[in-house]
Amino acid sequence: MTGEWLQWLRPDPGRPTESVVSPAELAAARTELGAAAVQWALQSSETIAEEVLSKVPEHGGGPDAATTLRRVIQSTVLTGLRLMLSDFSGPLPTLAEEALEGCREFARRGIPLELVLRGVRLGHAQLADGLAAGVEKHVQADQRLAELRRLEDMMFTYVDAHSSVMAEEYIAERDRWRGSDEAARRAVIDELLAGRPVDQEAAARRLRYDLSGTHVAAVLWCDDTVTSAPAAERLHHDASTMACSLEAARTLIIPAHDNSVWVWFAVSGETAEDHIRHLRSSLPEPAGVRAALGPPAPGPHGMRRSHLGALQAQRMALHASGSWLCDYQDIRLAALVTADSEHARWFVQEVLGPLASEGARLRELRETLRVYLAEERSTRTAAERLHIARNTVTYRVKRAEELLPVTTTAVSSLEVRVALEIAAASPTGTSAIE
Repeated sequence: MTGEWLQWLRPDPGRPTESVVSPAELAAARTELGAAAVQWALQSSETIAEEVLSKVPEHGGGPDAATTLRRVIQSTVLTGLRLMLSDFSGPLPTLAEEALEGCREFARRGIPLELVLRGVRLGHAQLADGLAAGVEKHVQADQRLAELRRLEDMMFTYVDAHSSVMAEEYIAERDRWRGSDEAARRAVIDELLAGRPVDQEAAARRLRYDLSGTHVAAVLWCDDTVTSAPAAERLHHDASTMACSLEAARTLIIPAHDNSVWVWFAVSGETAEDHIRHLRSSLPEPAGVRAALGPPAPGPHGMRRSHLGALQAQRMALHASGSWLCDYQDIRLAALVTADSEHARWFVQEVLGPLASEGARLRELRETLRVYLAEERSTRTAAERLHIARNTVTYRVKRAEELLPVTTTAVSSLEVRVALEIAAASPTGTSAIE
């Protein structure tokens, strides 16, 4: 028996899931499995990733870490399904390079090997459940038991072999990493970011960066228009350009992932805000690179404070269009109230009602009402900020108020303003809040 039924798997249309594997790997999988089965695999991978992050939170640590985990899982699931499509009797296909690189990154981040392998076991169990449901739906009753046994044997062989490969890659990368200066510097940063006390003088020597002053943290990352090969060079160059604009006395750059870096700028506490404004207004947009800034903060604890703010700014930037640079000071309210993304979506939908729906016209109405309320109902000031006529502001505000639910009795209330700020941070619709 072969697994042609795998090509009949269909995704949930209400749950679109994007691929984070290479276009070549995705295209090869679609050729063998079909587009619908591949989308089912991507959705299954998302479920697995959620399960792994729930049971092994060490795999988390920000958007980049979550993307790495998703890439490893998607690649492994697609390879496995292609294997199980037929009675495979030859040597097992190797894991894609993306999956192997993800395993090396787990080692660099210090995730214990046993937790990496626990993630593999959790993924195996989740995928087995999904495939068993597929057998029940698509395989004739008299053939189901044999097909389940075939899948069980193949999955055991596949997972066992690739767990060994992943362990070998992990150990080799861990040994290399532990002996490097980069790892020693990252270890100091990890202590600081965990809020643990460090010997400030020793840390400064290791990092070659003074911890005592005022810091502005940043996260820089490459978007899809930049290939992985020049990413590190491009990010370091743009970080240096930002340092000049901020008039930073020193700059600390720590590689975070293949396509992102963490940066700290040592700045003057008295002029930090002025330099940030200058950075936003004067620095040209770097091609293919985005950045998120944290708030200025002093001392070793300030490095942590500013970095956590930069991570929040990055989270908001990943789900919004707009400037290449996202400043925490601009999104701190939205970041605070969207920490629980599901609750935030409910809140916006309940408070704004039809005004929360998607569409360019509704986004325009929401933004006008948001600015109007932020300017204390001044049509003149709102018109100046939005670069439109005062009559246009009046019309849009009236139309926006008409769309609010009857339960929303005061459009100037704090709840309405907060809901509008959340929606503004997710211009593609409240479904994008994550």
